[in-house]
Amino acid sequence: MVIWSETGLPAADSATPSPEFLRTTFPGGRLTSADQLGAQLIDGKTQLLILPQGSAFPESAWEAIQAYLRHGGNLLVLGGRPFSRAAYHDASGWHLRDYSVRFMRPLFIDQYQTTPGSEGETFISNPDIPTEIPPFHWEHAFSPVIRLSKNDLYPRGGSTGFLDARLNALAWGESDGRRMSAPVQQIDHISSGFDGGRWIFMLAELGPDFYSSANASRIVRALALRAMQGALDFYVRPSLPLYLPGEPVQLETELQPARKPAEPQTVQVVCYPEDHPSEKQTLTIALPTDSPALLPPPTKKGLHIIEARLMEGSTLRATYHSAFWIRDEEFLRSGSSLGVNSDYFEWNGKPLAVVGTTYMSSEVQRLFFDHPNVYVWNHDLAQIHAAGLNMIRTGWWTGWDKLCDETGRPYERTMRALEAYLMTARKYDLPVQFNFFAFLPEVLGGANAFLDPEAVRRQQNLVSSVAARFHDVPYLAWDLINEPSFSSHLWTMRPNGDRNELAAWNEWLAKRYANPAALAAAWNLPEDSVQFPVSLPSEKEFSLQGMYVGVNSLRVFDYYLFAQEKFAEWVRAMREAIRARAAAQPITVGQDEGGNMDRLSPAFYAPYVDFTTNHSWWQNDALLWDSLIVKQPGKAMLIQETGLQRELTLEEIARRTPEQEAMLFERKFVVSFVEGSGAIEWLWNSNSYMTESNETPIGAIRPDGTEKPEADVLRNLAKFAAAASPYLQKPKQPQIAVVTSQAAQYSVLNDLQLTAQQNAVRALSYNLHQPCFVIAENQIAKLGSPKLVILPSALALQESTWQTLLAYVKAGGNLLVSGPASRDEHWHVVDRLSPLGVSASLEPLTMHAAGPDGSPSSQAIPFDQQKQLLAEYWKFPGGAAEKEVVWGKGKVILEAYPVELARDALYAARTYEPVMSRTGVSSPFRLRSSVSSGVLIYPMELQDAVLYVMESETDQDTKISLEDTATGAQLEFDLAAQHGALALVDKTSKKVVAKYGFQGGLP
Repeated sequence: MVIWSETGLPAADSATPSPEFLRTTFPGGRLTSADQLGAQLIDGKTQLLILPQGSAFPESAWEAIQAYLRHGGNLLVLGGRPFSRAAYHDASGWHLRDYSVRFMRPLFIDQYQTTPGSEGETFISNPDIPTEIPPFHWEHAFSPVIRLSKNDLYPRGGSTGFLDARLNALAWGESDGRRMSAPVQQIDHISSGFDGGRWIFMLAELGPDFYSSANASRIVRALALRAMQGALDFYVRPSLPLYLPGEPVQLETELQPARKPAEPQTVQVVCYPEDHPSEKQTLTIALPTDSPALLPPPTKKGLHIIEARLMEGSTLRATYHSAFWIRDEEFLRSGSSLGVNSDYFEWNGKPLAVVGTTYMSSEVQRLFFDHPNVYVWNHDLAQIHAAGLNMIRTGWWTGWDKLCDETGRPYERTMRALEAYLMTARKYDLPVQFNFFAFLPEVLGGANAFLDPEAVRRQQNLVSSVAARFHDVPYLAWDLINEPSFSSHLWTMRPNGDRNELAAWNEWLAKRYANPAALAAAWNLPEDSVQFPVSLPSEKEFSLQGMYVGVNSLRVFDYYLFAQEKFAEWVRAMREAIRARAAAQPITVGQDEGGNMDRLSPAFYAPYVDFTTNHSWWQNDALLWDSLIVKQPGKAMLIQETGLQRELTLEEIARRTPEQEAMLFERKFVVSFVEGSGAIEWLWNSNSYMTESNETPIGAIRPDGTEKPEADVLRNLAKFAAAASPYLQKPKQPQIAVVTSQAAQYSVLNDLQLTAQQNAVRALSYNLHQPCFVIAENQIAKLGSPKLVILPSALALQESTWQTLLAYVKAGGNLLVSGPASRDEHWHVVDRLSPLGVSASLEPLTMHAAGPDGSPSSQAIPFDQQKQLLAEYWKFPGGAAEKEVVWGKGKVILEAYPVELARDALYAARTYEPVMSRTGVSSPFRLRSSVSSGVLIYPMELQDAVLYVMESETDQDTKISLEDTATGAQLEFDLAAQHGALALVDKTSKKVVAKYGFQGGLP
């Protein structure tokens, strides 16, 4: 045992023991200075390194420490945040460098998060760890953001890693039954590059009196003895997670110790029905063993628990729990029913405000079908249920080759794993969204995942086989694919370049265009240069630089449409495969924000799904747009994934604290109720089994079992959802529609259109406090009859869309066109003003300040460099900024400038406000307090209530005081800076009947 010890070393995040304490506690230990540490660590007799100085470690010995650990060395760190403060010595003594992650990163630790101290918490030892740790006091604890995988299981983006290491908390601080801190943690390295090593960290700021307390020596000595045992990988699991009545239960035993046992080893197994723990079966397994052990067939249906105790002689070394179900068809196929209507989810036919989470397994994460453990599922889903959450999302993100054969037929063990999972969810009355594929369904072969008929047939085999088995499970919904991309170029919209795609592309073009001459005209090419077969677009064509090197980008629009339509056909094929099996459960596609931009969009595949989704990850400055853009006419919408991506400083340190992360998480969840059914968090249990650190911080529950602040957000939102659900019926459509230009969005000027959409939404709902809905070009036939339609900075538009808008105006509607819409989808100039009796020239927008600069109401509109390079404007005679045309029973208002492309949404708001007044758009509430344009107040009028969604994007608390127009009710409260709030006002009682994020409500 080697103990690093120096005199004069500053404390680092924890009290530190004296040399006398260390000598007394470890009589055989070698107290060693940094300059001697290297020699001691290469001594084969060294079984344990103790670093007792909290966060500090000797920088000069770092290479020696790392080499020792890579050779499977055991480690005990007492206090602080291990390897975060390098200690160095110079002529003036010992010093500590600032907190840094550069030394912990090679140890797979990304960050540390501060958790509560022991005051007010109950100390709980891990009952599955046979090391008794007496209670002790700590000021703060620290939870590691850690990876436990060194190697990828598959060479594929978004895959999972091997189970290379395991982390267990040895003790927790609990509050109200919730684990809030884990001051002692153990990491066992199985195949991580530190193979065989056991690291035990006291991850806490130990108080100044810790080492003088009665139990200090006992605690530290017990931890040292446990660390010296080395890593241990041990489990006993049933071969299947579900058995049929009368089948014997096979038990698989895995034991991988780092050291040879001193005495014979056995496993003592106890099995019992969860509801009748006294009815035990026992079994002793002598080790080593090469064959599965057998338990007699259980006599009762339901959940059965297995407890396995690893014994070395008479000493308990480890305890492992698993479980299995005995099939109960009636139980599986009963329970509450999940459904959707045109606006919201339903649970047993009643509205459901969704506050859910994604769940696989806290033990093995995405490998939960490879290593199913019903005991873990049962524990975790009980925790989710207790938190009040009302939906879970799960499915297959990796490893399809282990789930089915080469034809796509799932193995029986796969089916039983899903059945066991569903029965566990049924136990806790949790509806399940199950995902079949992730990113690209290329895992079943074929030259093209979406266009190769053989590949699609295999995918249909998988989907239809599963649907057939579970077609009448009422609490189930199907998610066809998570975050799909159209080709192997994931998260972009680029051609795959295979023969199937080339053939389908040419077939599509032949149907869309009468002949090569029409195609050449559309793409602005010489007629003789276009001959079939036509090549797929090159990478240069998707870039603005293409036009400068003789490659125009005009056929990119056609490729986008081709990809959208072909993916929609794939969705239809999967849907038909499910419906052919008499499975009537809701179906969706789990798309992320790329679908709102230039990837596969719900605007095209919506006819073949029952609800649309978005995954709100990156667009933190456009949260409202992120929801509105996904809502399709006649389809419910759900934010199916939301969470916090890792944000780092240039020093690679987390930018946000967990508390600050929870604030943004709260805002995302609150905004999900705008035109939507709520949200599902990604992820309940943080996933450490990844080889990259981007996902490891995400989730409500850390790998050590402690709760992050966002878990509190979920619990409180779940309370709101329970009270608000009955009122989610028949939302009234907003008075204003925003029409998006797909002609511009599916071009190399994509960024301009997205900016226009986002600024239009912000101007309306933040600056002017006016609700709106968004509708895409290809859905324009479902526009309806809003009081005002805004076409924001379209630049280009399909002629069919323009004619539909004019027909809407002619019937009595009002259309505001901001900036020119004088080009078609191939960016050819089209005269759309002369038929309206308006004269204007189309000019490049080459100025910084556009429009008249006079009174505050007519300030010049500023445009940045990008817009000056790319945008255009209408130049009306006399320099007018606006023209108004009566067309049939309505009006067309033409704004000269693309105001949504200005440097701030304020300029769009200044344009919209007088137009709203002239077209009869009424205010849904009256503000009685001053509110920043960084505060969202968004009312949604429902059949029997008004739901107010409020969100602060400012650094100041805001006094909210308003009178609702529909009910006359008054709402008053303080909205905390960068937080969200919800208030549901009953139309009859005029009272707040459900709320989140504030105290008070009605004055």
